[in-house]
Amino acid sequence: MTKAADIADKWGERVAKRGFAQTPNYLLFINQFIDEDKRLSPLELLLLIQISATWWQKDELPFPSVKTLATRCGTSERQVLRALSKLEGLELIKRVRRRDKGLIASNAYDLGPLVKNLDKISEAFPNAFPRGIR
Repeated sequence: MTKAADIADKWGERVAKRGFAQTPNYLLFINQFIDEDKRLSPLELLLLIQISATWWQKDELPFPSVKTLATRCGTSERQVLRALSKLEGLELIKRVRRRDKGLIASNAYDLGPLVKNLDKISEAFPNAFPRGIR
């Protein structure tokens, strides 16, 4: 397992103090494993990475706002909404409505469909050089 000190040695202490997220390589390489007509645009892939970066606990859905996602991706909220709709249509995410103290809050994002898709990809395209998992 990666230690915080390893991250600081690799990226520098100031960068490491901001935190880091784990992203599966199958997600980073997803476009090489799926049909051409279902390939993700750079924005769609970046959104999946941004949403997954806010998924800290398996049983707690991430819930970054559209505004936050737009800021982090360097695009408009409208573009984010279009991309989220496509991701939902491709069955990679599922938007879940949330309420906070009775008020409508930002959607949460169920990444279960993405996890299932990545598992199918990993079964169809096994890694020739698997890494140990501790």
